[in-house]
Amino acid sequence: MFLETLFRAGQSWQEKTLATLQLNVIEFLQDETRDLPAMAEAELFYQHVAELQCFELALTEKLNRLTTQKMQGN
Repeated sequence: MFLETLFRAGQSWQEKTLATLQLNVIEFLQDETRDLPAMAEAELFYQHVAELQCFELALTEKLNRLTTQKMQGN
């Protein structure tokens, strides 16, 4: 029973330590080195990418319609 308790305590400590390390690394890379964008910046970037994809799709459809119209007109 003692070894099981000791093992679980060690496992819990390891999980907490790993989580803390991950947060510290993320914070360092975002705030100190600026190698990673903040979460809000990344979300805004992905939102802009999605908007551009929608615009690209609409332009492609319009170009296809215009090409079809031109070919039918000639």
